[in-house]
Parts: sequence; structure tokens; C-alpha cells
Amino acid sequence: MTFNIFNILIIVGIIQGFIFTGVFLFSKKYHAKSTFYLVALIVCYSLGNLMYILPDIGAMSLWTMYGYFYIPFASIDAPILYFYVILFLYPSKKILTIEKLLFAPFIIVLILALFFRVRLFLGLDAVDPINSTYGAIIVYTEMFSVVFSIVLISICLHKTFEYEKKNKQYDKTIIRSDIKWLKITLSIILLFTFLWAYLTFRNLYVTSGETIYYSLWLGLALMIYWLGHIGVYKYGIIADRNKIRKYVNEKNTIYNKHTNNSSGYSSSKHTNEYIDALEKLLLQEKIYLDSNLTLDTVASNLNLSSSYLSKIIHNELNTSFPDYLNSFRIEEAKNYLKNPDFAKYTIVSIGLEAGFNSKSSFYNVFKKYTGKTPMAYKKDITTA
Repeated sequence: MTFNIFNILIIVGIIQGFIFTGVFLFSKKYHAKSTFYLVALIVCYSLGNLMYILPDIGAMSLWTMYGYFYIPFASIDAPILYFYVILFLYPSKKILTIEKLLFAPFIIVLILALFFRVRLFLGLDAVDPINSTYGAIIVYTEMFSVVFSIVLISICLHKTFEYEKKNKQYDKTIIRSDIKWLKITLSIILLFTFLWAYLTFRNLYVTSGETIYYSLWLGLALMIYWLGHIGVYKYGIIADRNKIRKYVNEKNTIYNKHTNNSSGYSSSKHTNEYIDALEKLLLQEKIYLDSNLTLDTVASNLNLSSSYLSKIIHNELNTSFPDYLNSFRIEEAKNYLKNPDFAKYTIVSIGLEAGFNSKSSFYNVFKKYTGKTPMAYKKDITTA
């Protein structure tokens, strides 16, 4: 066997894929429909790379691989990705029967591959492990899979943008999935699919020079790592946030220093009626938990212009709208961090649930207001 830097990196990616699979399978935290498809995708990417890298390093001949071990992973990767995206965006969605037909091409080609494998074991194709009919099936499967994947990944991107468009408005009863990473991931996968299309065309129709698939295999190795890491990270955050939201809703708890009566908003009165209305809106509706909340949105709710609202916040409260909003979010986060029932949840999930849109913004604002990082604040509280 011979190794170079490329196939070593590819093999490392394959091993990582199997490690991520083990993490998912043996952790109860990640047992969900969407993660099932994520695991399946990582497994297929890993086994697909393994299937092609073994002949490349000389562990077996290409003919032996196609004759005895070939599985048409290329025709199943895109359907699995499709179902992962759908269930990540809509966890309660039921898969329709017609959608399950997306697996039909894989099943058909797999049955045909097994048929020719049986013939090979029976000695009917001993002279030529890949006869002309079987070879044609492999070629046409590759061509079909390229087009099939481009179509399905494009549909996934469309559904992701559609989800984002439909769910711009904040709903305190629902945890919205962060999909920026998903759009980036799908775009990268689509680019690699076009690379796959080019390499397939070159392999079939360009006779000058050998077609090297290392770029595609390396891309898959990186995608295995990225999907495994981001799948664990994103799903873990959503799971934690759902538990925090459920706890708060069940306890009917309003976490804020401004609250001093059972009605859920401040009894103190300001000289400006709009500031009272703003504070009531923030505490009753808890709109500060919306990480996408803007001055324009709040001003519209109060039937004011954004410039006028900004002016009265500055004059009455001697602060800016973002700082005023963040003061509520910081108090929300501080009370989460103080609560021993939340000790098992990640700092990031607490920050996002308090209304911040990223880990970095939460850490920066929290330190600005308290002089400590969230982790240091939590440690001081627990050891006090």
C-alpha cells in the first residue's frame, strides 16, 4: 500500500466520521429525527470515501471494489441531506410517503449491484467482474446522482430561505433554529456537487490525462468534520434552550431586576408616558428576548418614529436603545446563571435564550456590564 498527504487526510476524515457517529449513537441527548439523518449522512460520506480510497492506496484493485464492495452511496447522500434539513427546520414534520420515494433510485441500483455480485460469487462473471451491463449501470448511476443531488440540494436551499422568510417575527413560545450556518453549509455542498459534476464529465469524456478525485474526497472529509461538529453543537444548543424555555414557562417566571409586582412589569412611573409603555412592553411581552429586535420594530409597536423613540430614551433614561435593551438581557442571563437548575446548560445556550444573537456578543456585553465573563460570574455565584 502507498500513502500520500491527500489520502492520509481523507482517512483521518473517515475516522472522524466514525467517531462522530459513536458520539451521536451513544448519547441520549442527540436522539432526535434530524440527528438520525445527520448521522446517516456522515456514515454515508465516510463509507463512500472509504470505498474509493482503498483502491487509491492499493488495498484492493478498483475492479475488486466495484465487483465485491460497491454501494451506490452517491444516490442516497442527497435524499438523506434533504430529510435532515426538513426535520432540522420543522422537527415535528411527518415524512410523506411520496417523499420517501427519493430513496427509490438508491434501492434500485443497490438491488442491481447485489444481483451482479451474486453472479460474481457464483462464478458466472469470473472472467470479467465488471461486465458491460454492470459497468453501464455504474456510469449512469453516477451521472444520474450528480443531477439528482444538484436538484435536491437546490430545493434544500430554497426551503431554508423560505423558512427564514416565514419566521422573521419573534415568537416567545418557539425556539427558532439558527440557519445561517445551514445556508452556508448547503451552499458549500452545492459547490462540491458542481465539482463532482465536472470531474464525472472529465472522467467519462476527456481521455487526455487521469481524472483525480482528491479535491472531492478532501471536500467530503472536511464536510464530515464540519457536519459532525456543527451537528453536535447546534442541536445541543437548541435542546438546552428548549429545556430553559420550558422551565421558565412552567414556572411562569419573569427574570428581571425591574420587576417588583406580580403583574410582570414595573410599578414605577416615568415622566414620559412612552417610556412607561416601552418598559411595560419589554417586561410583559419580553420582546428583548428576540435577538433580531430593532428600534424600528419597537417604535412601530408604540406608534412612534424610531428617531423620536431614540431621543426620548436618551433624554429620559440617559442611555441608548441598544444599551437599554441589553440591560434587560443581562439581568435575564444573570438570573439564569444564578439558578442551580440551569447549571447543566451551556453558557452559550443561556446567552442565546436571554436574547443575544451570538456567543461573542453575549460575552462582550456581559463583561461590559458586570466586569466579568459569564463563566467567571457563574463560578463566583456557585462558590459564594
